[in-house]
Amino acid sequence: MVNKILPYNGFIPPCGIYCGGCPNYTREKNRCEGAEKGCKTRKCKGIYVCCIEKKGLEFCHQCKSYPCSRYRKFADRWQKYGQDLLVNQEFIKTTTKVEFISKMNKKETG
Repeated sequence: MVNKILPYNGFIPPCGIYCGGCPNYTREKNRCEGAEKGCKTRKCKGIYVCCIEKKGLEFCHQCKSYPCSRYRKFADRWQKYGQDLLVNQEFIKTTTKVEFISKMNKKETG
């Protein structure tokens, strides 16, 4: 199942999810406002807390334990929404956040 996609230009969460393809961001009712606010309050906050708050990292790929079992399980669940978080992490690692957002927004339109 590939989820509906909307343009997104905000904060990229440490897990590498593109919020524009997240079902919480794209739904009509009780819509998430994006990772900057949503990561701290939704059930996916465990990755955010581990990476940013506990380890002071920007992205999971910067961790010496990457990809840990917690991250792998989390990433596996996102496959059903058409997002390969390991690929997203590698793209972010080898390019820039701006290029990541640009690439993902192009998927939305093309």
